[in-house]
Amino acid sequence: MKIYDISIKNFRGIVDLQNLKVGDINSFVGKNDSGKSNILKALNTFFNEKFDSNDVYKGIQEGQKTEITIRFIPKSEVNPLALDSESKVHLKKTFEFSSAGKVVKSLTYICNDIDSSEYSNCWGIKESSINDFCNSLGVEFSRSGRGVTNLSKIDLINENTLGLGRTEKEYDATEFLKNIKKQYTFVELPVFSLFDAEQDLNISATSFQSQFKPIATESLKNNSALTEQIETNVQADLESEFSAITTLMQKNVPELEKIKTSPVCNWNNLVKFDLSLKFKTDNYDIPISNKGTGFKRLLMVAYFEYLAQKNTKQHHIFGIEEPETFLHPELQQDLLSSIVELADNSQFFLTTHSPVFAGSTKDSNIVVVKKEEEVSKYYNYENDQEILDVVIQELGIKPNYNLLNDNYRKAIFVEGSGDVKFWEIVLSKITGGIPEDILFVPCGGDQVDFFVNAHLCQKINRRFIVVLDSDKGAVDYDSKLANKSQLIGKVEGLGGKVMILRKREIENYYSRDAIQRVLGDAFQLPDEFQIDDFSDIKEEIKTHILTPTGMNFKAKNNLSIFNEMTKEEWISSAVTISNTTDLQEIINKIKE
Repeated sequence: MKIYDISIKNFRGIVDLQNLKVGDINSFVGKNDSGKSNILKALNTFFNEKFDSNDVYKGIQEGQKTEITIRFIPKSEVNPLALDSESKVHLKKTFEFSSAGKVVKSLTYICNDIDSSEYSNCWGIKESSINDFCNSLGVEFSRSGRGVTNLSKIDLINENTLGLGRTEKEYDATEFLKNIKKQYTFVELPVFSLFDAEQDLNISATSFQSQFKPIATESLKNNSALTEQIETNVQADLESEFSAITTLMQKNVPELEKIKTSPVCNWNNLVKFDLSLKFKTDNYDIPISNKGTGFKRLLMVAYFEYLAQKNTKQHHIFGIEEPETFLHPELQQDLLSSIVELADNSQFFLTTHSPVFAGSTKDSNIVVVKKEEEVSKYYNYENDQEILDVVIQELGIKPNYNLLNDNYRKAIFVEGSGDVKFWEIVLSKITGGIPEDILFVPCGGDQVDFFVNAHLCQKINRRFIVVLDSDKGAVDYDSKLANKSQLIGKVEGLGGKVMILRKREIENYYSRDAIQRVLGDAFQLPDEFQIDDFSDIKEEIKTHILTPTGMNFKAKNNLSIFNEMTKEEWISSAVTISNTTDLQEIINKIKE
């Protein structure tokens, strides 16, 4: 299930936040100590129940509790009596401290229930009570048999009580979660992983080791027969030894018959590990503890990718504080590309001071955080330009001052550093060189800092073009145009032009023959590996090259392929438009 919105009361710097709507990638921007991390910590509290006295809002009123409410979007249709009035799975967790100082928590669910005291909480009761409801309603039903489930009975109850109306009610969620998962396997709480900015990145630290615990747990599970045999052997050895001890003890305690022993093997806490790295250019392994903090952050993010790509039904949610910390700007862009790709099947919550990550989201998923009278406030602006202005001000984004250089007559905005290299190669291979009076700027039209630069271009009358390539939701060029129509309007309103590649993304311009030459004779590409205009080439490479060979071959932005391609292969890979191609059309627009 995917999170739809979040409500929080009395948590850290939040007094009362209602229905903060979220999306696939959510960037929280604001000044230091504004409360950007509060949402990530609240999610960690909700999913992993990490809660202590520091999490309670200091000004909490007597008798109140800390509440974290999350509404989820189910993947498929669910019986309406399990959902709230807006068809969402609606869960609320509360936390407080007892007089003894222990955490007391509760979990409830809110549903749009039957407006009747006689029939209620169908998803939180046992089968016998559901049968009683059916009998009371005079509904014919089978208690058991093929195709008979609690769901079929609840459907009957729902249909036969429509005349009573509906009203939202709140119930304990313990049985609800058990019952609904039996009927709908896709209604399962997501897994939440938090990458804390303050986390100890020492490889031996518990916080670091615990992130990787699922790998060891999975291995122990796969080797359960072996661990069970070890436990059996330990049990037998202990019984043998304590049998001898029993015989000796019976001298003084003759009524003693036997000493029983029950060994407990805590396998999950048994495994600890170290990591070392072997690079192609080095002769020796290097302990990861000798690498910089930025490298360790990349390792952790790669682990998040690993978790998200595992074959599991559970939705993954990742909270990452300040992903830009310790990373070179180019690595930030690479990391962002990974996050955007993973967001197809996961959700991300990022706190950031970086325009790279703030600009990764759709405007509706950029949340500006401000502290007002010691209380954190969260703003989702509906007006595109308004939120851009606020984000630019909060982050202090400055334009690319190379735009002021009179030696450049035109700026070409592309989506990332990989796209800059792509166009440099295209221009060199097709036209023989790169015009010296053209400035490539890696910040595409969806990124916040693009608008800062575009406004500067408008102010100084610098001509500019935005070249767009990737669009995962598009199945053809027309759908690309439709998806980018709003952005095209914005760019043209600022005096710029938009050019869009006719294929899915730059990887779709790979030449199959060039790939084969890069691979060499050791591996022959199978016939089923073909490059179509809107196929997922990175997935095709993973399936047909990486999986069978295990070789280190880059699927995204593989410059060795682009450099290997001849002029003829570049022309052949382009999409024909009348008497020219899409690549040539963009080249002409760049050079004019």
